[in-house]
Amino acid sequence: MTTRVLTLVDRRYRFQAQPSGMIAALRAYGAHVEELDETQCVTDEWRDVLMRVDVAVARGRLPGTLAVLADVAASGVPVVDTAAAVERVRDKRIMTRLLGSTGLARPRTTICSAEDLADVDLEYPIIVKPVFGDNAEGLVVLDEPADLKRLRWRDSDVIVQEYRPGSGADLKLYVIDDFIAAVRRPSPISRCTARSLGVVPVNDALRDIVKRVSAAFGLRFFGVDCLEVGGRLEVLEVNDFPNYSSVPNASELLAEHVLRRAVA
Repeated sequence: MTTRVLTLVDRRYRFQAQPSGMIAALRAYGAHVEELDETQCVTDEWRDVLMRVDVAVARGRLPGTLAVLADVAASGVPVVDTAAAVERVRDKRIMTRLLGSTGLARPRTTICSAEDLADVDLEYPIIVKPVFGDNAEGLVVLDEPADLKRLRWRDSDVIVQEYRPGSGADLKLYVIDDFIAAVRRPSPISRCTARSLGVVPVNDALRDIVKRVSAAFGLRFFGVDCLEVGGRLEVLEVNDFPNYSSVPNASELLAEHVLRRAVA
């Protein structure tokens, strides 16, 4: 019997490596895939589609997309991932608190108002992050307190983290349920001088990071951004449904998990 899959995808992600690769793989496996974006989520069109799907998967962070995803799950259709799990990383205030509960090493981080930045007890340089943002959007590095004068911030809250430029390479962990891949890639905000980039063997330390993050956030498709500092790993952020860049067969692995979820 043909598996019927509903994909909810914010338009800005629609033609990225994911979820387009996963959708192509699902169709190659014989699944029937219905695609809806946020413009269709604000109509009743998704309710008609819901009557003929076995599983739903979303790559989106917009409130309308997440609201529909929550309603789909409430109707009894299996989903990957839940709207609540995505919200735990979309809102970096929640992410920061949850990461603090995992016991994982990470740069000192705090949440404060933009007006209180001058009183933050962190060692410079610091990096200031918006509460809502991804793909390094809106990040600002401040080298010294005097740089606060050039900061213009519209949000009421900010995430502030000690900045460690290091070699300019991030260690990214990509997770598809129980599958883990590790890739060392140039940082989007630091000049990269690292000589060793590309795939990294997955060891027990990396598995422990994934296990703790998975337990805290409840995600199945996610990424963890890490930094190698003085011989140890520090966790920077968690991302929902990344592009899985440089991960072989990621599209097939994602599709296979979605199909298994349909019959779980």
